Amino acid sequence: MRTFRVLFFTQGFYGDRIVENIKRLAPENWEILSLQIPKELPQIIEKPEEIVKGFKLSRVWDLIVFLGESPSAFMLLPSIVKETSASSVIAPVDDYSWLPLGLERQIRGELQSLGIGIAFPRPFCSLTSTGIGAIDKFAELFGAPKLEIVLSQNIIKSVKVVRGAPCGSTWYVAEKLPGNKAESAEHRVAILVQTYPCLASRRFERILSDAPIHVSARIISKSISDAIKNIDDE
Repeated sequence: MRTFRVLFFTQGFYGDRIVENIKRLAPENWEILSLQIPKELPQIIEKPEEIVKGFKLSRVWDLIVFLGESPSAFMLLPSIVKETSASSVIAPVDDYSWLPLGLERQIRGELQSLGIGIAFPRPFCSLTSTGIGAIDKFAELFGAPKLEIVLSQNIIKSVKVVRGAPCGSTWYVAEKLPGNKAESAEHRVAILVQTYPCLASRRFERILSDAPIHVSARIISKSISDAIKNIDDE
């Protein structure tokens, strides 16, 4: 089976926890490397390529997952892509302050001009298939939660994670849900996700018409609802 090479960039706790979870759950044929972006970067980076040279990027990767936590970090992304020859990029945004929409449009344009497939999921757990090969391979396992639930007399007997949130919260929920009544599952899940704790921002964002953490809670709640609708009680 062909090796799937994924290069992660992190800048703090947010990205570090995601990488830790994905390393734990990824298939054996995934090759994963994580590099740290400096936490302190100039507000305006005139020569991003000089910073990127410090990463010593020489290999070809199938996918870059960019977990920056500041606009300055995101300014490095086009130069990083040029150094790696990656065909696709996932750059999640769980806090608007990390990547304002104007900067996202600028970066998207630069990457598309290079022929790069790009996804900016807001939040990360909203990621689904995009029609871009490497991104879809990642999204088969990590992204918007997809579950299979077994019920017995309207009680949740077991929960299988088909696709889980990159932060790991879906697997946590799957462990905690058995024993709960089906009709109370969505409410229970919304609490569990926020106590995991969810990595998404609690601040209201106009682009989402809500706080990302609430969007994340609705996404996992819907996955529970969909899973229950698709099964027959034993």
